[in-house]
Amino acid sequence: MEEDAYEACRDAHAIAVLTEWDEFKGYDWQRIYDNMLKPAHVFDGRNILDRNKLEAIGFKVSAIGV
Repeated sequence: MEEDAYEACRDAHAIAVLTEWDEFKGYDWQRIYDNMLKPAHVFDGRNILDRNKLEAIGFKVSAIGV
């Protein structure tokens, strides 16, 4: 199991955020996007992330409740 969030996302197609942990809000999402396979997807199961910011970076975003 990878303990570094940035390394865990490297070469991934998608990220699923399933908790309300504040740490997700502080990640460098541009850095994460740059190291992911494209198209890069984020599934925000708690609506804690800034969807507009993620989409501006290039992510395909899906969220519950929106």
